[in-house]
Amino acid sequence: MREYDPRRFGGYAKKDWQVIKAKEDYCLRHEIPFPHFNRLAGRPIKPLPLYERLKDKGAVYEEVYGHERPRWFARGDVAQEDHYSFRHNDVHDIVAVECKSVREAVGIMDISAFTKVEVTGPGAETLLDRLVANRLPQKVGGIALTHMLNRRGRIELETTVVKLDEGRYYLVCAAFFEQRLLDHLAQHQAGEEAQIILRSNDWAALTVNGPNARDVMSQYTDADLSNAGFRWLSAQKITIAGHETWALRMSYSGELGWELHMPRDAALPIYDALWAAGEAHGITDYGSFAMNALRMEKMFKGAGELTNEVTLAEADVMRFARLDKDYLGAVPTRASAEAATNGSLPWVCAYLEIEPDGVTDGHGGEAVLLDGDVIGTTASVAYGHSVGKVLAFAYIKPHANVAGPKWR
Repeated sequence: MREYDPRRFGGYAKKDWQVIKAKEDYCLRHEIPFPHFNRLAGRPIKPLPLYERLKDKGAVYEEVYGHERPRWFARGDVAQEDHYSFRHNDVHDIVAVECKSVREAVGIMDISAFTKVEVTGPGAETLLDRLVANRLPQKVGGIALTHMLNRRGRIELETTVVKLDEGRYYLVCAAFFEQRLLDHLAQHQAGEEAQIILRSNDWAALTVNGPNARDVMSQYTDADLSNAGFRWLSAQKITIAGHETWALRMSYSGELGWELHMPRDAALPIYDALWAAGEAHGITDYGSFAMNALRMEKMFKGAGELTNEVTLAEADVMRFARLDKDYLGAVPTRASAEAATNGSLPWVCAYLEIEPDGVTDGHGGEAVLLDGDVIGTTASVAYGHSVGKVLAFAYIKPHANVAGPKWR
């Protein structure tokens, strides 16, 4: 239902922009709706600090909540423009190169489009603890992946919560959930002394992933990046190339890696330093197409699966929830978890492997059939270049959620 939520637009959507986009929509009314069709009018409206640098390096951009985010990078004689098709084309092969670099060497991506919000004050912990299903990080530098729910126990959004200091938390989530997150925090603040600060516009972020990530970063920081010195799911304030940045030991690709969050003006010098350090280690720019394929290979659920139409149990992410604490949506969450144990859920999110045909993969929304009967629908579909298979998440009937059946 996200496409019907007026909060998918931010403050950038002023009247002049609305007129431009309305005209564009009218002019495109008879165009073929190719997958990933890119609407270019009125852009860029919110260019990120690396916009020009990455554009010069071949970035083909998409717009997410007004931000310009790289989809993929043109290489060789492939034109730096959108290539539309219902079948595999040159972009498919380029994404394969980007995925291979992350899996075998090191990749770097501009993730500044992510929503970034700070919640600070004596009541920050109380406010957040009432709204997240997981346990908040207890130690400074701790990280928790969690979800905020509505009163019916459906998923409003998924967010990473970092404890920067006592009474100071940093929340990161998908770009198009920015206004939803701000609204959710404000609407459910019940007298707690807590300040909600939007950091999306004055902070930037990069992610460095791959087996050589530690070797690249260590050339421009004195921080101990070893497993002992910088454990998984922890955050530290470190200095890279002379600029302070919050480094988060986490990775959406499933490889060794860090997210680096810094003031906007520091993004370009940090990127340039890491690129220079990475050239000897096979560093490659990658974009959202590769990021999506990589997360599908690692079975990480995303915004396509975690929607306000499903519960945590239906999404099969109960490991990120606590049944022994009270929070908004806790009662229906417990009921949904109980329903999962007796097989009475209406559907459940399953992970599918689809035999590739070498032509096309799917786009989400396709029916899933078992013995000729429709048992569900796909949520996300992507080609896993590292495994040579089409991968999908699908919401299907619980009786079909067993390993082995051949679906259609």
